[in-house]
Amino acid sequence: MKSVGKVLCVGDIILDCYSDGRVERISPEAPIPILKLSKYNKKVLGGSGNVARNICAAETKCHLISVVGDDIESKTIISLCKKEKHLSFDLIVDKGRCTTKKHRFVSGNQQILRVDNEDVNSVNENIERKIIEKFTKNIKNSNVVVISDYQKGLLTKKLIAKLIKICNKKGKVIIVDPKNINLGYYKNSTIITPNQKELLGKNENNVNDQIIEKVSKKLIREHGFESVITTRGSDGISVVRKNGRNFHIPSKAKEVFDVSGAGDTVVSYIASGIARNEDFNESIELANEAAGIAVGKFGTAVVNRTEMTKTKKIDHKVLSINYLVNELRSLGSHKIGFTNGCFDLIHQGHIDYLKKAKEKCDFLIVGLNSDNSVRKLKGKSRPIINHYERSCILSSFEFIDRIVIFDEITPLNIIKKIKPNFIFKGDDYKINQVIGNNEIKKWSGSVILIKCTKNKSSSKIIERIKNGT
Repeated sequence: MKSVGKVLCVGDIILDCYSDGRVERISPEAPIPILKLSKYNKKVLGGSGNVARNICAAETKCHLISVVGDDIESKTIISLCKKEKHLSFDLIVDKGRCTTKKHRFVSGNQQILRVDNEDVNSVNENIERKIIEKFTKNIKNSNVVVISDYQKGLLTKKLIAKLIKICNKKGKVIIVDPKNINLGYYKNSTIITPNQKELLGKNENNVNDQIIEKVSKKLIREHGFESVITTRGSDGISVVRKNGRNFHIPSKAKEVFDVSGAGDTVVSYIASGIARNEDFNESIELANEAAGIAVGKFGTAVVNRTEMTKTKKIDHKVLSINYLVNELRSLGSHKIGFTNGCFDLIHQGHIDYLKKAKEKCDFLIVGLNSDNSVRKLKGKSRPIINHYERSCILSSFEFIDRIVIFDEITPLNIIKKIKPNFIFKGDDYKINQVIGNNEIKKWSGSVILIKCTKNKSSSKIIERIKNGT
C-alpha cells in the first residue's frame, strides 16, 4: 500500500528490550524467583520511536527527531530506524547522556522485572538549538506534528513552547501526547491526548463522561486547545472539541494482554488520519480500533492499517459521511434507500418499518440522530440510550447496510451528499413534509411512505414506564 501524507514526530526515544526465560525455583539467597534465560531476545523502538513505527504502519510517512547518547544502545536504535519503511530520522547525539533503555525480563508472557537505564536531566541549549534547526527544516513538508513527551529530558518547557510557536506560525496541526500532568506546558497546541490520570491527576475516582467533558472544556478555555482526546483504558476514548460534537467511544479491546504503548497507537492513528486528510471522527474511531488491537499483543507493538481494514469490514456498518460517500461510488447501479430517526428504545414498529424499507431498495442507509441532535428534538431527558449503543443495535440487523450519525436536527446535508434513489418515511407524514422531498427530485429520486405499525412508539413506551402502566 502506498503511503499518504507525512507526520513530523519529535520526542523521547526509548530502546525497549525483552528477555524471555523460565522460572522454576526460588533463590536460596533471597525470596526472589530465579529466571533461566532462553535464547529469545527482542529489541524494538519505544517512546517516540513507537509512535513513529505506528505512523509508518498506518501507511503514512514519518520523520522522527530525537536525542540519543554515544553508546551501543544508540547504534541499535539507528539500526532499527533504518529497517522501518516510510521512516526518515534525525537522531542528535548528546555525548553527555545515555540512551534511554527499558529492559524487561519475562516468563510466560508475564513481566518479572524491568531495569531502566536513563538520564532524565534536561538537554542543554546546544541540543535544543539542533532540535529546532532539524524541526524547522522538516516542518515544511509535513502535514501534522506530533510531540511525544515521555519526560526523559528532551522536551523542556522552553523547547515545547518554541516548537508550538513554530507550528502555529506555519498553520500546522500539532498533537501532543503528554506525560506531564501540568497540561499548561502544551498551551496553544491543536490536540492534546492525555490518559485519564494525566487529565484528572489524583481526582480519578468515580469518573464519568460529564466529569471528563467538564475538565476538558476548562483546559480548552484556559490553554487554547482545539480538542482534548482522553484515553480511558477499558472505558475507551472521550473526545471534547472547542467546535464540534463531543463524543465517547467504548473500548474495542477483546482481550487485554499488555497495555504498553497503547497510547502511542492512538496518537499515531489520529496523526495519520489527519495527515491523510481523512474525516476527523473516522480517525478517532480507527485509533480506538487500533488501540484495541495493540493491547491484545504482547510488549511494545505496532498495528498495521491492513489489520484495521479487516477489523472494519467485520465489525462496522457505522461510517462517517465522507467514508460512506466514497463507498457508494463503488456500488454502481444499486438502488440506494435512505431513512432516518432517533431509534431510542427500538421496538417492533421500528423493525417492521426498516424491513419494509429494505424490501424496496438494494442498499439501505439509516441516518441516526446523535445524542445532541436528540436532545434538541426531544428535550434534555432524551435520549435514553446513547448514539453509540443505538448504532450498535441497528448494526446487528441484517436489513440495514450502513449507518451514519448526524448532529443536525435534520438529515438534509446527508441526503444532499449521498443522493439516494429513495427516501423512506412513515405514513404518518405527508410527502411534502418529508425532509429532502424537494432535493431528491433533482436526481430523479422519490419519497416512499411506509405503513406504520399502529400504537408503537418510543415516546409512548417511555411514558408508560414513567407512569408505571
